[in-house]
Amino acid sequence: MRSKTPTQFATIVILLTSSLLSPLAVAAQTGTNDWSRLTSVATGSKLSAKLRNGKTIDGSFGGVSDTVLTLMVKNAATEVKRDDILSVHQVTRKSAKTSTLIGLGAGAGAGAVVGAGADSNNDSFEDLDNIATAVTTVIGAGVGALGGFLIGRSGKKRVLIYEAR
Repeated sequence: MRSKTPTQFATIVILLTSSLLSPLAVAAQTGTNDWSRLTSVATGSKLSAKLRNGKTIDGSFGGVSDTVLTLMVKNAATEVKRDDILSVHQVTRKSAKTSTLIGLGAGAGAGAVVGAGADSNNDSFEDLDNIATAVTTVIGAGVGALGGFLIGRSGKKRVLIYEAR
């Protein structure tokens, strides 16, 4: 059996230490009940604050102190006391990449089927039929990608920043 050299051992220790102390791991260790997480939110970010009375206030982040969260709602500053807040979510648009690619594939497939169906009717113009199939495939891919993009961008992603316990 081969023993580990000091260089291999040092490499393993460095890799483990760097992965444990990475900013992502440190950020994941802070709990959602930490009010100070609101200080890292960029001014103007869309927030949604759920209150203890059941109401929800949606607005842009204006600022935060130890006891108050300030949201800009319809160009007016609204101050919400920390004791009145159940949770705060940051609201962002979803990435449309996946839905655009799915739409692209589905549209290209549908365009190819339509083009191939039109191609099977007549054998005298083979070259033109192949071009027509390619054109319908490209048009179908474009329409599918556009549809997928529009569907993907319509969704919103909510990230929990603070939750009272």
